[in-house]
Amino acid sequence: MRSRRGAIWVLGAVLCAAACSNKPASIDISPKKVKIYGLERAQRLTARVLDKKGRPMEHSTPSWSASNNVVEAQEGGRVVAKKAGKSRVKATFGDVTAEVPVEVIDVATIEIAPPTLTLTGPAGTAVPLSYTVKDSRQAATDLKPVWTSSNPKVATVSEDGVVTSVTGGTTTIVGKIGDIQGGSDVVVSIRPIARVEIRPATALGRVGETQRFEVTAFGPDGIAIPEVAAVFKSSDPAVANIDAAGVATGRKPGAAKIRVELAGQRAEATLLVN
Repeated sequence: MRSRRGAIWVLGAVLCAAACSNKPASIDISPKKVKIYGLERAQRLTARVLDKKGRPMEHSTPSWSASNNVVEAQEGGRVVAKKAGKSRVKATFGDVTAEVPVEVIDVATIEIAPPTLTLTGPAGTAVPLSYTVKDSRQAATDLKPVWTSSNPKVATVSEDGVVTSVTGGTTTIVGKIGDIQGGSDVVVSIRPIARVEIRPATALGRVGETQRFEVTAFGPDGIAIPEVAAVFKSSDPAVANIDAAGVATGRKPGAAKIRVELAGQRAEATLLVN
């Protein structure tokens, strides 16, 4: 009799241990931190319900919720960005919960200028790209893209968007923030540059108006090489600034020198702003 009672007690203990070990003890969410670039874009979270020994519990599906309306937490762990800000997404199964922080960055487009670039000069010639990152309201932001070259054997690009020639050929320079991107198609032509000219030599404009300056390079043989990319600078950005595509914008009345450099050769023009 005593032996039978002992067997029953052992069996009960085993069943209790099995039942206890099968209870959910924690939830493991992956990834541990989420950043979503762009409204209405989504990222999926995965969650594993674990017992107290850290073993996954099969057929245990948690429910999902968000701490605020920055994101929408959907069934299956899909998280959709609704507005810029921070939130916490929670997975719940029974009495067990786990959370991960989520941040939404409002970025819609990356506009890169010029969209096509002819990089002419000896190897090592460098020209910067300009860019504007806009949010969902088409307002400019101070976000900076990460730059890559599809063919770095033709041209490389620095973290500031400066393109440097290596050898003749074509490549695409891409600026990326999350999975939002813009690009510039680059053609590299390796050849010597003897001098450069900028036109018009003198331009007149009003505050808020734009003026495009064109650069022509000349080889040692004196033959013109039109539509080349160069480094543009304004002597007084408060009067007029100029982008990488050679488009100057009047800011206030005054005079500014528009200076251009390519492969060590320089030229300048004058922009009068009324």
